[in-house]
Amino acid sequence: MVKLQDYAAKLVNSPNDLERFLKPLTDAGIDAYHCSTRRFWGPEFAGSNLNLAGWTKKLSGESTITVGSVTLSKDATETVASADAAATTGIDELLDRLERGEFDLVAIGRALIANPDWALVVRDGAVSKLRPFQRDLLSSLI
Repeated sequence: MVKLQDYAAKLVNSPNDLERFLKPLTDAGIDAYHCSTRRFWGPEFAGSNLNLAGWTKKLSGESTITVGSVTLSKDATETVASADAAATTGIDELLDRLERGEFDLVAIGRALIANPDWALVVRDGAVSKLRPFQRDLLSSLI
């Protein structure tokens, strides 16, 4: 299976399959799972709002990290393919899920490139002041 650009492709198609996949890793003593998805708010399986990090934590009992377009309106592929910026979004849903214990940590990618002070801005409740991400910011990393 080639998954690189096929966002509909999944490693597993059900919670049972995910549990079978996770079990050997959990039994081997993994400390945490980093569950990268295109958009953190997207459900992993039909009939549940849990994302991949939520299902992984539920099935393994281990700590999980979620990531995927955090505080951005577009995913990485859409942003890099277009000169249009990924507008910033609120953080309420992320905080609600974090408080419910769906996952334990949050990884930030492109939003951090646009906002090196992201953690401070969010801590201070100034999410509306976050700058949008646009692909030309990547050239400054070279």
